[in-house]
Amino acid sequence: MQVVLSTFLLFFSLLGMAHSQGLEKAIITHNSDSISIAPLIYGIEKGFYRREGMELEFRMLRTDLAVAAIVGSREVDYMYSAGTAFRAAVRGVPLKIIAYGFKDILFYLMAQPAIQSGRDLKGKKIAVSLPSDTGGLAAKAAIKSFGLDPEKDVVYIAIGAASVRMAAMEAGSVEGTIMPVPWNIRMKQKGFRELIFAGDVLRQPLTGIVASADKVEKNSQQVKKILRGFLRSLKAFKHERKEATEIISRRFYLEPQVADEVYGIALRTLSDDGTVSQQVLLEFLEQVKREAGVKKQIPLTDVVDYRILREAMREIER
Repeated sequence: MQVVLSTFLLFFSLLGMAHSQGLEKAIITHNSDSISIAPLIYGIEKGFYRREGMELEFRMLRTDLAVAAIVGSREVDYMYSAGTAFRAAVRGVPLKIIAYGFKDILFYLMAQPAIQSGRDLKGKKIAVSLPSDTGGLAAKAAIKSFGLDPEKDVVYIAIGAASVRMAAMEAGSVEGTIMPVPWNIRMKQKGFRELIFAGDVLRQPLTGIVASADKVEKNSQQVKKILRGFLRSLKAFKHERKEATEIISRRFYLEPQVADEVYGIALRTLSDDGTVSQQVLLEFLEQVKREAGVKKQIPLTDVVDYRILREAMREIER
């Protein structure tokens, strides 16, 4: 009996290995372990991408390195930093945003307890991941809203991920930092001051799936598999509150009540179908062009390409 059982278990173990080996592997990166990745991680844990024949692996990577790895070395297949990709595409980098996860940013400007108001940040150091990424621009918009010159009145210290920025705040080496949800909650629990929700002063789409223009054109079948998995992830994340909150609690080391609060914040700006409206994107395009000093006409479809997403949507709805 023991021999039969061992043989049975070995058969199914080998069958599982064979199935796993038959999956197409892809890597997706993001620069921050924040609530914006929650629908993506939820879909990976629920197996939505595996159902499409994809083994999607999530890794943390700074956005400038991710861009280089997608269009240069091709060691990365996708990135989740749609705001950074949008700006890079406007400058001519061959990237395409193929779906959005969140329609608005989820950043807060945090400060040391001694900072009583935003104007107290004049002459102080602000930690960011990169001054040019979405978080960095959110910090600048927040600083400007206090009546300060965001380019002259503060010093930006580019030190990477939210965990590193929090460590810098705890060490007292910077006076302020821009933080995504739920890091703002963690910092408030430690006594740091929340100055402003940056989404009130900077309106733009947040995260989404980005691929190289070359992959979109030459490997559309893989792209479609990823997008089918992503659409299922968005829908499940929205409607499965208990399971989604449990994953948020476990992923971000939050108490269940806090995790549920974070989930509620996320739902307010979650995209239902992986898109952001054309009007919002056109306004964002003009804003980015002004910031970059780009004068030439750029079709929105050169930056955001929903063609394969629409196909994936139709296939799911059949």
